[in-house]
Amino acid sequence: MRARIDAALARAGRFLIAAQGDDGAIRSDHYAYFRDGYSLTPLALAALYGVPDDPRIAAAYARGVDFLVTMLAPDGRVREDLYGPRYPLYSTAIATIVLNVPKNQRHRAARDALIGALRRLQLGPELDWKPDDLSFGGWSYGFELPRRPAVVDESVTANLSATLYAVGALRLAGVPIDDPALVRARNFVERCQNFGGPGDDGGFFFSPAIADGNKAGALEGGAPGRYRSYGSMTADGVRALVRLGVAVDHPRIVAAAAWLEAHFDTEKNPGDFAAVAEVRRDSSYFYWTWSAAHALRDLGKTSLHTPHGEVRWASALAETLLARQRADGSWANPQSEMREDDPIVATSFATAALAVCRVALTGEYKSHAGQ
Repeated sequence: MRARIDAALARAGRFLIAAQGDDGAIRSDHYAYFRDGYSLTPLALAALYGVPDDPRIAAAYARGVDFLVTMLAPDGRVREDLYGPRYPLYSTAIATIVLNVPKNQRHRAARDALIGALRRLQLGPELDWKPDDLSFGGWSYGFELPRRPAVVDESVTANLSATLYAVGALRLAGVPIDDPALVRARNFVERCQNFGGPGDDGGFFFSPAIADGNKAGALEGGAPGRYRSYGSMTADGVRALVRLGVAVDHPRIVAAAAWLEAHFDTEKNPGDFAAVAEVRRDSSYFYWTWSAAHALRDLGKTSLHTPHGEVRWASALAETLLARQRADGSWANPQSEMREDDPIVATSFATAALAVCRVALTGEYKSHAGQ
């Protein structure tokens, strides 16, 4: 299987760099909103990091890394002009993760500036958010500085996906788990888990403050701020807690791991989705594979005891992804809500997921970046 995975990763890498412009940016041909360069370049570079050695990909990766630093204005802050990132939180967080790679040491000053930007985007006391706010300690999509308005609506509230990216970037940069920002972040992450109450299943949901963002739907008769658990968010929750220093034998992680084991599915984002939300399940498939692979590796699991028998998750997930790869090396989702119908989005997630499967199966991380 290793050879088949390596061949698939190589094809995916060639597909991604074919979308690269002369300036090093990777842009969408699918969505105009993804043509800023900063929306997709960090995501694609993070995926390319796991692609086998290839001089062409290595050169394209280096050009992409150099492009990322243009996200910063001359004053060292993230650009807020017409040509700045359309998705500030995701662009900033994933760019920080990319620049954390030792080979990208030449841009350490830019990485540090991006860390400062991430800190300023947290919904915390500096922006007038209060500890009893459901979003306190988390990160939002960050379209603008999220200072707490008099009336809080869903446009400025925090979510688990954004918070995972921010936490991952800060931890990889060496921010300690007792840093006040990360202590606040843990409180928000725990608020996204169905844990500790009657009937709670240990899974996670998108946000206690964004009803529509919780793709599986509301819990019938559930407490306010509680929603149905589903796969991609439960994987995100596990990853966030691990990065925040929570031991894998902690009751919260044990409960979430049990949820993942009971619901693991290589074909779809699992969970008890409301009937009207099935299309939303389908729209987040590749994100699910990406987060699930990371979470299960973080948990140190090789086999899962599912209701359908024992499953070696890495080989099962890899087989499904290999079967779905297209002839040109890309992946794409027929559903559009999560923009996975854009092949660059889907291919970035699928490539990263497949690379993690390779690590789990072989113990090796074969990368052009030498890590």
